[in-house]
Amino acid sequence: MNFRQITFFATLPMVALSFYLNGESLKAWEKPFPENMEDLLAIQERLRKILPEAKKAVVSIESGGGAGSGVIVSVEGIVLTAAHVIGKSGKRVKVRLPNGRRINAITLGGSEISDAGMAEITDEGDWPVAPMAERGSSKIGDWCFALGHPGGFDKERGIIVRLGRIIAKEDETIQTDSRLLGGDSGGPLFDFNGRIIGIHSRISKKDDQNFHAPIEAFHANWTSFREKELLTQNSLREGGFLGVGCKETEKGLTVTEIVEDSAAKKARLKEGDIIVKVNGNLIDTREELTIAIATTGSGKSVIIDYLRDEKEMTAKVKLGKRPGHEEAGEE
Repeated sequence: MNFRQITFFATLPMVALSFYLNGESLKAWEKPFPENMEDLLAIQERLRKILPEAKKAVVSIESGGGAGSGVIVSVEGIVLTAAHVIGKSGKRVKVRLPNGRRINAITLGGSEISDAGMAEITDEGDWPVAPMAERGSSKIGDWCFALGHPGGFDKERGIIVRLGRIIAKEDETIQTDSRLLGGDSGGPLFDFNGRIIGIHSRISKKDDQNFHAPIEAFHANWTSFREKELLTQNSLREGGFLGVGCKETEKGLTVTEIVEDSAAKKARLKEGDIIVKVNGNLIDTREELTIAIATTGSGKSVIIDYLRDEKEMTAKVKLGKRPGHEEAGEE
């Protein structure tokens, strides 16, 4: 295995070390920060242990002379990638396995809001699978590692590994210092339990400006992505408009702003209301709300269940048209 990207680690045997915090024994990668060389060696050894299995499901996605990355998450051949990698639904692409084998796939749905996208292998076979983390599994400070095919598939070089930590996580984005390069887009971000916690999205020249679509975006929109629904900025503008600004809080999706003369204002929604359901479907994230509203045409009505001062309330809302200029965070 090539560890040239992990320059601060020495190639030495593991030295096990754990300490007690609040009466609990923590492994080196669970501590707020490495305390000594032994901690660094333990982190290195943990990565060595889980890396071979994680790499098995990482693929390159090739289409129209360009290439991105992806990861297989089901035996049926569902591949998670970035929305800007698939481009549009129903497009035929090639997927390359780690051994270089090229197989056929078709793009499904996704969302340009989080940049989460999905494809499906159409050839028959037994595919390697990487596990998806549960919703809410990752947090700021967690160790993670990025895998991908920067510059496209290269069998001799293999999959590139970048170690880092989560430095920000909010709504539809995870930010890390796991360095990304062109061609990494769509590749997986793993935690130290060997689970996918994100998919590479925006790439910067700065070491700490690496952005990933969180795995929560896939959990929240799994059905719509499978059904080839692709939410683009164009379709967002053409869809219905509720007129609320929201923030994901511990209590739920909390309304922080009401647009004047909007459908939300006319339905008497207020700041502080917590949106629970749209048309009977649970809503946990801004992206879920955006998709639910944008895929319903203006002039049509939706049923919104919400909480106000812990009291359950329901409103039938006739959606309006999105203003000519889109306000950030408003659905």
